[in-house]
Order: sequence, then C-alpha cells, then structure tokens
Amino acid sequence: MNNIKPPSYSRQNIQVLVFKTNLLSAKDIWHISPIMGETPGILRWNVDEHDIDNVLRIETAWLLPEDIIRLVTGAGYICEELPD
Repeated sequence: MNNIKPPSYSRQNIQVLVFKTNLLSAKDIWHISPIMGETPGILRWNVDEHDIDNVLRIETAWLLPEDIIRLVTGAGYICEELPD
C-alpha cells in the first residue's frame, strides 16, 4: 500500500497566473494537455478559447510566469503574461 500523501496547499499559497496565447482550438489544447498534466506545480489549468486573447489560466503554489512561458513556447505556441 502506498502511504505517500500528495502535498496540500492552503488557498492562500495558491496563485493564479494568466497568459495571452495562440491556443485556438481543441487540438491545440489537446497538444499541451500532457505537458500541463505532467508538470509538477501546476495544480489546475484551463484555456478560454472564446476570449479574444485565448487566455490560459494556471493555478500554482510555486511556479513563476517564466516557467509557464517556457513550457508553452517550447511546445510551439505563443504565450505572454497578462498584467493584473
């Protein structure tokens, strides 16, 4: 039996990072899905395909915007942080 418990984070430690992308279709989202799912530190993520900026939202406890930009651009997409 595996007794390893996933780390727990209080809501106050979680930050939401928001990015403008060119993730235009379900195929694009499907393409980055494994990357987002396998990256430690990404607790939740989604893309708003109906927003003019195709907004990518990431919930994380420790990742920096630069980390997400590196992941998304490494997969061949445009990604830039949106100001608050």
